[in-house]
Amino acid sequence: MQTNISVPPRRWERQPATIPISLVLKAENLTEDDSAGVIDFSLRGVGVLTSLVLVPGERVKIVANGKSPDAIFTRVAWVREDEDESSHWLFAGLAYLDH
Repeated sequence: MQTNISVPPRRWERQPATIPISLVLKAENLTEDDSAGVIDFSLRGVGVLTSLVLVPGERVKIVANGKSPDAIFTRVAWVREDEDESSHWLFAGLAYLDH
């Protein structure tokens, strides 16, 4: 017998987007992915596609490619590998931080 599982609605509606960005990860060595992109966004964060290996809890800066020297500070909320196993891309949810 199948039961209906109630999934709570998202607190903030996501809007689809295609925005090229750079992600800057401060780890032992400064690492940057200038081929990353925003795939959706909300009032609380963004979904991105990146080649960086990200870990939930890490802090990442988002910089608009060629648009502004200002960065948006975020924290990795979740990471999911692309379903295409030959792909080197990861999907990640980044939550905005107050800086």
